[in-house]
Amino acid sequence: MTIWKYEERKDTHRLVKIYKEDHGEDEYMGDLDEESIKKMILEIKPDINIVQAYGTLAYFGMLPLLVILKKQ
Repeated sequence: MTIWKYEERKDTHRLVKIYKEDHGEDEYMGDLDEESIKKMILEIKPDINIVQAYGTLAYFGMLPLLVILKKQ
């Protein structure tokens, strides 16, 4: 699956959107296999239901991930 990734970082959160199509400002990640995509998703959000997340990306073509950053 061809993948693009868009990311925004703020003080309180990180928003990552993974797409199956180019949406302009995104970073091209390459043509990745299922295991590579799942690994990338888990690196961004380790506590996610990976079966559901991958299914969402495969079906809808986009997966938004919101990561709340803890204050240190």
